Amino acid sequence: MEREIKLEAKDFSNFLRCLSVLKDICNDVDIRGGVLRQRSPDKASIFEMDLSPLISDCDICIDDLKSKLTLLKSLSKQAVQITITDNEIYFSGQRSTFKFDKPNPSFRGNKFMPNEEFANIFTLKEEDLVLEYVVKKDLCNLMKVTADQFNIVSFQVSFERDTASIIATTKDKKQHSEMEYGIPIKKPFKGFLNLVVTPFTIDHDRNILFKMYNVQDNLCVDKFTMSIGKIVIDVYCRSQLIEKEEYSIEEEEGE
Repeated sequence: MEREIKLEAKDFSNFLRCLSVLKDICNDVDIRGGVLRQRSPDKASIFEMDLSPLISDCDICIDDLKSKLTLLKSLSKQAVQITITDNEIYFSGQRSTFKFDKPNPSFRGNKFMPNEEFANIFTLKEEDLVLEYVVKKDLCNLMKVTADQFNIVSFQVSFERDTASIIATTKDKKQHSEMEYGIPIKKPFKGFLNLVVTPFTIDHDRNILFKMYNVQDNLCVDKFTMSIGKIVIDVYCRSQLIEKEEYSIEEEEGE
């Protein structure tokens, strides 16, 4: 069955921005019922975004994502019609049209994750919430630049009693930056975990809501919520809490 969607210039630009979140991470995008939900190839992150405000409940699969986004950006600043057939997808601007064959599901590297599979990986409960913090846009920009210049793949979140700090250090330990400190946490803890840089380096508007859940023993799920236009993007990552030493409120009161 053929489906057609017409996007005004701003909406098409935001649609491309949403897909560009994955262009350096995944080779394919697999959108089902207007929803994109898939793992990164290294299985370190799960990306989820409901694109239905832009494309309704359409299914869109695109392989070789980075090169095709380069082509589609030539249609920006104009209204674009997307036509989806059983075997092809067409992107038509004022004068130009790009036609892409739908990729063979057997050779698709990044596949859609159904709700059932996602629910089986972890369950996030409010009682497991360790940290909830709004990362301001200017801090996100600082973290992105620092990660790039330090050439690192993770930050360190350091916990000291009832607050946390976000720290970046080069591999040779010669450069160091404490980018944020005094972040309130829900329970006293002394230790650290490594936080992947990806959520802070991808394109987004406004702030990021960062939530950390201690789902099992010292295993945490980090959830990052951000937006592009009217599209909400959630990124889920796993991290391991590493305790430095036992800490208790009684010890503090005895000091």
